[in-house]
Amino acid sequence: MDQEKKPIETFEENQNVSEALEQTSTSACESDFTEDEVALEAPTILTEENGMANNKDKKVLPLAKRRFRTVIALLVAIVIFVGGTIGVSFIPEEEEEFTTTPANTIYVKKTPTENIEKIAVNGSFGKMVFVSKKDAADKSSDSSASTETYSWELQGYDQELISSSAVNAAADNLATITATRIMEQDQSKKALYGLDRPVAMAEVFVRNGENYTLTVGDASPDASGYYASVSGDPKIYLIAAGGINNFNTSPEAMANTVILSPPTIDNVAKKSDKKYFDEETGSLATFDSIELSGPKYGQKVVITPVADNEFVEYSIDLGTYSRYADPDVVEEMFSLMGNGLVAIETYKLSPSAADIKKYGLDAPELFITINYGSSRTHLKASMYDKEKNYYAVMLEGRNVIYAVTADALSMLENELVDYYYEFVFQEFIYNFKNMTVETEDKTYTFDIKHNTSDDTFTATSNGSKIDDALLSAYYQYFLTLAPEVKNSYTDGETALKATFTYKDSSKGQIVLELVKQSARRYLVRINGNDYGLVNSTALDYLVVYAEYVMIDKGIPEPV
Repeated sequence: MDQEKKPIETFEENQNVSEALEQTSTSACESDFTEDEVALEAPTILTEENGMANNKDKKVLPLAKRRFRTVIALLVAIVIFVGGTIGVSFIPEEEEEFTTTPANTIYVKKTPTENIEKIAVNGSFGKMVFVSKKDAADKSSDSSASTETYSWELQGYDQELISSSAVNAAADNLATITATRIMEQDQSKKALYGLDRPVAMAEVFVRNGENYTLTVGDASPDASGYYASVSGDPKIYLIAAGGINNFNTSPEAMANTVILSPPTIDNVAKKSDKKYFDEETGSLATFDSIELSGPKYGQKVVITPVADNEFVEYSIDLGTYSRYADPDVVEEMFSLMGNGLVAIETYKLSPSAADIKKYGLDAPELFITINYGSSRTHLKASMYDKEKNYYAVMLEGRNVIYAVTADALSMLENELVDYYYEFVFQEFIYNFKNMTVETEDKTYTFDIKHNTSDDTFTATSNGSKIDDALLSAYYQYFLTLAPEVKNSYTDGETALKATFTYKDSSKGQIVLELVKQSARRYLVRINGNDYGLVNSTALDYLVVYAEYVMIDKGIPEPV
């Protein structure tokens, strides 16, 4: 039920109120005087003797009390002036003579949300329909004691893509309509408030009740609200902008901006997939593969965990060959699953082929696929707004285009070379039974026998025992080969060739070569694949220290 409102005060009435307040303040000030002072003061205004002030009989007030009266009068004037100024800011500029009612909440319409069946909005962004649907009864509870509940949907859209809180807010603001001011008591001046050319209309359909329509006109001069009216009510109201904008908006503004939610062990459908999760934290801990492709990479890149290597965690399959991957860079990409991904806004719900092309996703710059068990997450992204630094992003299975900040997708800035691990040869010496090193002048053969009981090894060369600690120190110079990646190389003379033979006969040999490129630069080539250039000092160490092993001379640790 609408509360009864007082008539609006006019500017002239405010002036009368101002004068009355000033007189009241003067009386209040005089009440602080003594009785003698009051008696002497009274005749100066209206004397019963001659109706004129008798200056001889007037007692001059002390300076402090005269100042006090002046200050009070000034304060009252300031309050009236400021109050009038604040009120005028909500009124159309053409009608400055109007004032408004006090800033109390005014209930324009109050309908239980569960009684509303449908809301049809025709607004600044087109038409939207909100539908209330009865929720399924909870079979676990006593149905006779439970009450019916309803949930809201935005008609025509996949509800998984829509934010329930946004839809509920729109429905709530149209079920309980509140205002901050009553602007007019009737519709005679509706054109002044833009109600003859509304920016939005919301028709509310009530179950077993009377339907009503909210009509929204112009915004107030300070944009804090909109002028509006409700069918069946002659008044014109000022309604806060937030309440209007909740329903006079685009469908994209109502979209759920969570693109990826971090999976947890509790949400895994298949029991076999639980092995990918950390049992203590319940979060996803590993994956089967991460696939990267697009013009930026030039070729498809597949990153997989390495199970049987104690030095490295991931490898990169580049199609023609593989190399080790930098774990920090890989885990940054994997963090898309561990941390999730949230959009800054939604570009387009239910995009057309033209929309997809507009946002550069018909031929995206990047494809990212993360696989674990039976789950697959596939994203495609292109830099769309270079000024804001926003990517346009689509997730497989969702017909929506999101805007994501470059900061949230910082891992996409990595080039292919950034994924390469610094060191190119990372194998445990215990995995080999033989290592043969061929230089320009000599060939060195080292046989390795692993003692599993105490996790040590015995090294021999041509049947003669050598110091296993020296061989281990020499081997570290292979482990620390960290070439600089370059695009092209030349075929030159092989200055050193090292062949490593596994204990496991099912594995092929590893052949590592240093191929001369210039007087000071050598190419590291492993099993025919080129990995980059090292300085000639790397070659010097591998040649000289091979001889040190044979002559039992100390070998320094690699720097």
